[in-house]
Amino acid sequence: MNRIIVSLAGFLFIVAGLSTAYYQTNISAKEDQSQAIVEKIAEGEEYLKQSNPQSKEKAISIFSELAGKRGIEKYEFQIKYNQARALEKNSDFYPALDIYKDLKKNTNLKPDEKERLSYSLGNLLLKIGNESEGKVHLESVLQSSSDNKLRSKSFLSLADHYYRTGNFETARKNYTLALQEDPNNTESRIGWGRSLRKLGKDWASFDVFDEYIETADQLAGADEKVVGEYKDSVLKDAKDNYTKKQYTKAVELFQKVISVNPTPKKEEEALYYIALSFDAMGKQTESLTYINKVLNNSDYSLDQAALYKKGTIYFRQGKFEKAAGIFQTIVDKYPKNQITDKAIAWKKESLDQFTDHNDLDGSDVSSDSYSSKPGSVSTKPDSGNDLEF
Repeated sequence: MNRIIVSLAGFLFIVAGLSTAYYQTNISAKEDQSQAIVEKIAEGEEYLKQSNPQSKEKAISIFSELAGKRGIEKYEFQIKYNQARALEKNSDFYPALDIYKDLKKNTNLKPDEKERLSYSLGNLLLKIGNESEGKVHLESVLQSSSDNKLRSKSFLSLADHYYRTGNFETARKNYTLALQEDPNNTESRIGWGRSLRKLGKDWASFDVFDEYIETADQLAGADEKVVGEYKDSVLKDAKDNYTKKQYTKAVELFQKVISVNPTPKKEEEALYYIALSFDAMGKQTESLTYINKVLNNSDYSLDQAALYKKGTIYFRQGKFEKAAGIFQTIVDKYPKNQITDKAIAWKKESLDQFTDHNDLDGSDVSSDSYSSKPGSVSTKPDSGNDLEF
């Protein structure tokens, strides 16, 4: 009896040992492989969140390597879907499209996987110009999905398509629908602001961008590229209006430039153009106020031009002695250039006018005779155009 018990115990020990060995060599190995795949997927997805070229290439490399391995059936959708996303992000649109379409043939996809795939397919098809098929996929997401973020991305994709094709009003509507689904969809907010600009609704657009900058700065910080584009576009519009002699609107836009925390150089430029605009409207007092702001700020790039403009305004106001002093300052302070050459001529004319006026003050010439004297200068503000010599 004891021998039987001993034999049975020995047999059980052998079976246990074999089971342990099998587990360690097979099941444990599979678990280790599975864990390694999960970690690689997570690493690749982190690279997908980044925007630099190196990250795109690393994501493509990781998911392409995983896609070529055996035993990935459990993670096949996740790997191949991310592989396509990485290729799309790298502008390899058609290889990405092939993978998306191949995944679409799988009849065992989960509902959320089907929705994500439909969004990605629709978004990519719109990018490559296949409007009809792209819309079908996105509309299927909007009809079936209750995922607000995915719905928001689908509206954003449609909005971007309409924006690219010049349908700015339809784009605006879809950007706002995207924001209704997900108020934190930054790309939709930026697109909304851009579409408003295209529709000529400048100040509504400014409000959108100002709110974006304020909100983003409280979190991770606004996208510098977007902020720079916004500020540059306002400055460009202001200059365009100045060139078209729409001075009132130009002043409003240049003042907007100043309000959005520009660089010192762009602030100098805005102040200078406001001064020019006021002078062109005959508002010389306001023009001089802004000229002084140009001269008193931290940037010096337009100081010589501003000082020259100040001298011409004094000349047109009949303040010839003051004008001559300013033109002399330009000659003394700045290297010889086109403006100093003109300042020399202006100084001479200012002194001549000053001498003539002093001579007239001591004569019996009537005011009527003076006003009709050849070469006399009216003190009435003109359109702001400077005399050329």
